[in-house]
Amino acid sequence: MSTDQLSPDHDLAPRGSQTGMTSLALGSVAFLALSTLPALPYLVLLALPLGIAAIASGVRALRRGVAAPSGRIASVTGITLGSLGVLGWAGLMVLWYLLDQATSH
Repeated sequence: MSTDQLSPDHDLAPRGSQTGMTSLALGSVAFLALSTLPALPYLVLLALPLGIAAIASGVRALRRGVAAPSGRIASVTGITLGSLGVLGWAGLMVLWYLLDQATSH
């Protein structure tokens, strides 16, 4: 018998990690960090940790079983935006590397 079966869950209100809003907020900030490239290029570096946190939070919320459809949508949207933040960060790192290689020769 698992511990989930032994301990009843009497909390009817969803916790913050189960609503998907944490993932949505982190994913949005990760994606928006990429748009700061022209003005604040080093702020783009935040897209990686925030994107990873958004993906982890969204997956955790989906695995725990988000009850409301809006929570599932928020989780999936947060995962998507977090993934775009991570991929955008990786793309910029490759571009900066290639630019550095081109200018050093």
